[in-house]
Amino acid sequence: MELTKRLRTTAYGALAPVPGDVDLLVAGTSCVDYSNLNNVKQDIDASGESGRTFRGMMSWVKNHRPPLVILENVCSAPWDKVIQKFEQAGYSAAQMRVDTKNFYIPHTRTRGYLVAINKKNSTMPTEWKKWIGEKLKRPASSTLDAFLLPSDDPRIHVSRQKLVKESYNALDRRTGRTDWGRCESRHQRARLEEGLGPKRPLTNWDEGTCNHVVQMSAIQCGFS
Repeated sequence: MELTKRLRTTAYGALAPVPGDVDLLVAGTSCVDYSNLNNVKQDIDASGESGRTFRGMMSWVKNHRPPLVILENVCSAPWDKVIQKFEQAGYSAAQMRVDTKNFYIPHTRTRGYLVAINKKNSTMPTEWKKWIGEKLKRPASSTLDAFLLPSDDPRIHVSRQKLVKESYNALDRRTGRTDWGRCESRHQRARLEEGLGPKRPLTNWDEGTCNHVVQMSAIQCGFS
């Protein structure tokens, strides 16, 4: 979303206020154009989604000057250029690659993190790297099971009952099949009540697309 006005529309179609007076910005801009899974990569200065979201974030940083910025992205992101952009904006920045399994968590996920300080020639980003790499690093001491609820926990029983009830309510009694229209109505009602907006930017799904796919499938199967 654009961050240059007081109210902006999120990717999901909801209006949200844009804060300005903050002490810390934690951001994760789009990684799609940097990922190793992408065969057609684009640089940070290109017009791809990754470049646009990064420039939107940097525009907000230049306008509001938060004292501290923490940025996360894939390891293959152009980190040297990211650091350069922050330094051109008057910040001091440093980046490092970390894996969650080396920091208490029983899970492996390697990502790049950057810390930027609103001060030129500050040593704090370099000191941060030293603290993370030397003093805070520790392998996970607990297994994944330690983070899960026991199988006899009453909350699991309540959740299962709720799931069974919702599945039963969505069942078409005549055909024995799930009435996806009811599921969709419940989904839309929840999004409306929570102010999330009606859009689906990840799947680009909408009513027209769905109907078109169904119609095309019927024609291909000879049911038109």
